Amino acid sequence: MRWTRGWSLAAIALLAGTTAGQAQVRASERGGAFQVVNGTKITVEYSRPLVRGRSPMFGGQIPWGEVWTPGANWATTLEVDHDVTVNGHALATGKYSVWMEVQPKEWTVILDPRAKLFHIAHPKPDSAQVRFPVTPSDVDGPEVLTWSFTSFSPTGTTLQMAWAGTAVALDIAVPPVEIPPLAAGVGERYAGRYKMWWVSESNQSVLAVVAKDGRLLGQWSGAPFPVWNNLTFVPVAEDWFDLGAMVDGSLYDVVTDVVFEFAVTDGRATGFEIRGPTDLVIGRGSRLP
Repeated sequence: MRWTRGWSLAAIALLAGTTAGQAQVRASERGGAFQVVNGTKITVEYSRPLVRGRSPMFGGQIPWGEVWTPGANWATTLEVDHDVTVNGHALATGKYSVWMEVQPKEWTVILDPRAKLFHIAHPKPDSAQVRFPVTPSDVDGPEVLTWSFTSFSPTGTTLQMAWAGTAVALDIAVPPVEIPPLAAGVGERYAGRYKMWWVSESNQSVLAVVAKDGRLLGQWSGAPFPVWNNLTFVPVAEDWFDLGAMVDGSLYDVVTDVVFEFAVTDGRATGFEIRGPTDLVIGRGSRLP
């Protein structure tokens, strides 16, 4: 009987463990979001609590003056793979736990370099932290705590936390992509106007190329999208360039699987070929008089 009972208890424990592993439901499920802006990746990971009828959440369930991670379980984390600024405050490359001290009017955001902290391990003030004030705003809902990237531009993005009628926005500015300058006088060999076709010879347009301040810029009349009217040529090798789009003076996008290969004779470009990912020629240009 003792052996039978022992086997039964072991079997029940095994089955219970299997069932839990197959369907483990949490009150605050894991979630996350990421955004890439101008080559910088920004990632937020967090657990997502629900309001579940609790009211008020701030100033009630979460008392005024409490340092709280905007999530649950393990602290919410923010990771950046380049140096950025958050609401104007420098944040070095790395992964941080995110905390907010809640108050009736102004909150304090705390980014702590110790990323792996449990939600009740409220960090004490430390010189390694990045701390700054924010003013929360009123929103409708949501029932589930949500981090999202609400907007982005060539120079940054807005990361928002929203829950239970309150939202906090973090404005993250990213470093510009540095385009290597051309050696003095090199850009002039390519400057000029070119008749070109793209994808199909029936799809003809004009590309004007200008050398300015060590960079090669272009205006493409007949570009497939307005954002590509203003171009910058990103050097890859001698006479080879990737194509980048410019918005408000900043590099917005770079097409790395399409290369402009200029043909140069006696120090002056006579035309170019546009090559696709498999080195297939998908366009050509010839210099206009």
